[in-house]
Amino acid sequence: MPEPDEQELGPQLADAFQSKAHTVQGLRDRGLAREARRRVHKRRQTLIAGSAAVVVAVAIGGVWGAIGAPSPIPTSTGDNQSSAQDSGGGTDSKNQPEAAASACPAQHPILTAAGHEAVAPGTGLDLDTPVFGFEACRYRLVEGEQLLLGSATFTATTARQVVDAIKVLPERNPSLPVFKCTAETARPKEAIVLRFDTATGIREIWVGYDGCASAGFFTGTRTYGLYAAPLNLFMKGGVRPVGGIYLDHLKGW
Repeated sequence: MPEPDEQELGPQLADAFQSKAHTVQGLRDRGLAREARRRVHKRRQTLIAGSAAVVVAVAIGGVWGAIGAPSPIPTSTGDNQSSAQDSGGGTDSKNQPEAAASACPAQHPILTAAGHEAVAPGTGLDLDTPVFGFEACRYRLVEGEQLLLGSATFTATTARQVVDAIKVLPERNPSLPVFKCTAETARPKEAIVLRFDTATGIREIWVGYDGCASAGFFTGTRTYGLYAAPLNLFMKGGVRPVGGIYLDHLKGW
C-alpha cells in the first residue's frame, strides 16, 4: 500500500485537528451554557422565594393592621348597664344610661324619718327634671331592725319610664281602702327609696306601700297615688317586697 504523500497528509491532519477542536469547543460551549442556565434558574428561584416572603410579610402586616393588636382584658367589673348606650343613641350625656345613681346607703334618712312621706326639703325629685338612671333601695323600717333589704340599678331609659308613669298619677288611688290606724299600725314595716341621678345630684322619690297611714310616691312637695304601672318597672329581685298592707289590695303589681 503506498504511503500517503506528505502534501496530502498535512491537510488531512489539519482538518482532523480542526474538527477535534470544534468538537471540544462545542462541548465546552454547551457545558458553559448549561452552567449558565443552571445559575440563572437558581437565581430565579431565589428571587421568587424572596418575593414570596415579602408578599407574605406584607399580607400579614396588612391583616394585623386591619384587626389591630390584641386589646387588653378589662379588669373592671362594673355594671354592664352603666356602660351600655341608651337606646335613643347619640353621644350627649343626657342620652347615656351610664350615669347610674349611686349605691344605696346603708344608713338612709328614711330609716329615722317620721314616715315614708317625710322626704327632706331639697332632696325630692321634681318630675320635670331630666334623669340619667336610678337606684332602687328597699329598707326595713322596724325599730331595732332597720337595714337595707335589697337594691337594683336601672338605666336612663327605665328612669324616664318610671318618672313618666308617676307624673300622670292622681294624688290618691281611689281603689285602695282608707284605714283607721293605731299608732302601732301606722308606721310601715318597710319602704323603697328611688335615688335618681340628675345634673344637680341625687334626687329621691320615697315609695310607701305598707303601714296604714298613707301610700304612694312622695317627693317632699308632691304626692302621687300608688298604682301598679310604675311599681312593675322597678320592683324586681331584692327590691320586690313580699307584700304590704296597701299592696295586698293593689291589683296588677
